Amino acid sequence: MPTKNVNGITMYYEIHGTGEPLVIIQGMGVEISSVEPVTAEFARKYQVIAFDSRGVGRTDKPDIPYSIEMMVADTLGLMDALGIRQAHILGMSMGSMIAIALAAEHPKRVKGLVLHVAFHRVPFLMNTIWRIMWRTNAGRKKMIRTSDFLFMQQYPPTPESFVRLGEAPLGFDGRKLLSRIRSPTLILNGTKDQVVPMSITRELAEGINGAKLILADGDHLFSAKDPNLLITPALEFLADVDGRSLV
Repeated sequence: MPTKNVNGITMYYEIHGTGEPLVIIQGMGVEISSVEPVTAEFARKYQVIAFDSRGVGRTDKPDIPYSIEMMVADTLGLMDALGIRQAHILGMSMGSMIAIALAAEHPKRVKGLVLHVAFHRVPFLMNTIWRIMWRTNAGRKKMIRTSDFLFMQQYPPTPESFVRLGEAPLGFDGRKLLSRIRSPTLILNGTKDQVVPMSITRELAEGINGAKLILADGDHLFSAKDPNLLITPALEFLADVDGRSLV
């Protein structure tokens, strides 16, 4: 089983394909085997590095508070352990927060940035409601019930690690980081996303200089219903970034 000891935990990862490295950072509670079809498509063109984040899958689930900054360090640590100095980064849902912070704080490590169903902060009212939900027994049970599909994965999070993951985005505000991103950036969000309001999508796109925004007529899971809505534009964008680097 491929693992690396990184940032105080043992991380499970997989590498598929050859070519320019593409690091995929999954959404909250999602483990590698659940997105194998998407990984396989990207691996036709790239060397895909996929991993289970802390609290998920076959990676350790330490009983401590998790943070976005901590998971940035996990990602960089894995890249270092694998000898990857620069890569394209694809961040999905909560993974987009990690990708945003990584690109802003370590610009030389990110060649091209794809942000999918992405957000850089949780709006105040939603943040307040989610804090109450995650920090009460009844609220936690409800959040776990509404995410039961994650617990039906081959390697699901534990209820305890899922709660720690759910609290991580609430303490992160990436507004001041957006202007520091220098990598070419593509944002692929949905117009009917129940998690990411359009106001956040617009703020994100306007905050990153030169970012390209593509909107799909769908909710937070639109690419699960039609993976090509993610795969096709992302591959076209990354091919363009690679072409620019050869000029």
